[in-house]
Amino acid sequence: MANNLIPDNSMKPSGGGRFYRLTVRGFNGGLNELLNGVYYDPKKRRIVNRTKATYERICIETIRFECPELRRVLIKTPIVIHYKFYMKDKRHDRMNVGSAFDKAFCDALQKTGNLLNDGWNEILGCTFDYAVDAENPRVEIVIIETDHEPVMWRGWERIENGE
Repeated sequence: MANNLIPDNSMKPSGGGRFYRLTVRGFNGGLNELLNGVYYDPKKRRIVNRTKATYERICIETIRFECPELRRVLIKTPIVIHYKFYMKDKRHDRMNVGSAFDKAFCDALQKTGNLLNDGWNEILGCTFDYAVDAENPRVEIVIIETDHEPVMWRGWERIENGE
């Protein structure tokens, strides 16, 4: 296994929960494009963001058509999401890519009915890993259902039981 943060199909997630694997193709943007995509549409009489809509559409189509395990599944337990980005080049800052994609993907999970909300109680955390693959840019995602809280830290001090 090349990356020990992303489990392969033979690994059982800790906590006994299920996990879902999917690969999103066609995403090649970042936070700057997301923030610059906002404009006022006088016909709709509201602020719209075409870039955010595009990012979400890519994620929604992948969830619906490329991941049969997530079809008609409502995830009721807290989840942790692991992202592995294979970027075309190093044009975007790592966290610009990660934060823009994470926002779109979590919103897509709600819109497809897989999550009721994408708040603190539903998504316990995310991990991000990055590499360059000019031939095959993609985002590999593993969603892990868990029945326990992640280890929390305040600075260098471990926080026990959310205290």
